[in-house]
Amino acid sequence: MLIVHIVAGSFLLLFGIGALSFAKGKLRHRWSGNLFFLAMLIMTGTAAFFNGGATMSLMTFYYGMTAWVIVLRKEQSTGIFEILAMCLIFYVSISLFYFVYTAADLDPTFKVIFTIHASVALLAAGMDLRMILNGGLSGKHRIARHTWRSCFAMLGAVMSFSANTSDRWPNFIDSNALIYLMIGVLFYWVIRVLFTGWSKRLNNIIGDNLLLKWLPVFKRDIKG
Repeated sequence: MLIVHIVAGSFLLLFGIGALSFAKGKLRHRWSGNLFFLAMLIMTGTAAFFNGGATMSLMTFYYGMTAWVIVLRKEQSTGIFEILAMCLIFYVSISLFYFVYTAADLDPTFKVIFTIHASVALLAAGMDLRMILNGGLSGKHRIARHTWRSCFAMLGAVMSFSANTSDRWPNFIDSNALIYLMIGVLFYWVIRVLFTGWSKRLNNIIGDNLLLKWLPVFKRDIKG
């Protein structure tokens, strides 16, 4: 199980880098994104057996899944999936807040990290609720949802990688360098999508998903 988890995590990082690097909306980007999603399912599924609980795995799963599903949805449409996803991330947020404020011997650094995760999860739940009440998303806001959630799922994998390899980094390199880089990438893409005209080029591309061509039944369910 551990080997499967490590291999899946390695492929997740590889395909995540590919999705970030390739031209957005093009064939290689979509293939990388789909393979990133599949690797994420395996990694989060196996991670639940190793970290003493499924909360963090559920959180990463949520970000990756909602990022993937939004590109399958037509503009201004929602369904039962979004309601269930909102309930899931709200549960994750409450669980993390409870853990932070009841763990007497929790390291201050980890307390800050878990508090940030809990706060972002609560923010995500609020954004889900707003999207559901508005009947969905369109345009740049739809693409921004895909972008920041994909990056946040990737950030979870990067944080896990950095934590498990921190003792193997050269002394002149901060073991958290990749985390800082991923946070920078996240903000870069969110700003580019929301505050420039770049996202308009994707309006006719996003939604054409290669993986769903193999899964016609799921396609009908998710778009119905």
